[in-house]
Amino acid sequence: MPPPGSGPAADPLIQQALDQASSPDLPAADERLLLGLGRTAWLAETSSYSQVRIQAATARQDGAPSRAVVRLVWAGADRAGTLLDGRPAAVHFTQNGDGSWNRTT
Repeated sequence: MPPPGSGPAADPLIQQALDQASSPDLPAADERLLLGLGRTAWLAETSSYSQVRIQAATARQDGAPSRAVVRLVWAGADRAGTLLDGRPAAVHFTQNGDGSWNRTT
């Protein structure tokens, strides 16, 4: 992993490490959809921060094919202006009978 404070140039290395940590196990269309849903949800969660960016993200099954977790690594500055990168987060989803996904946490 790149050292803290490496900035956006290190994001591809973080994505590579996250990708290598687990093998894809969702259909490609679901993975793309969940990545978008997870990113959107996390950006809403971090609205009190500034300079927020998602450094890396993966979407994987969460114990069953109808459950998924989007794991993110993000950077942002808190209200005091302290910018930290490499912050982990997880957003969980369940799949409905119609194939759509709902956030659970």
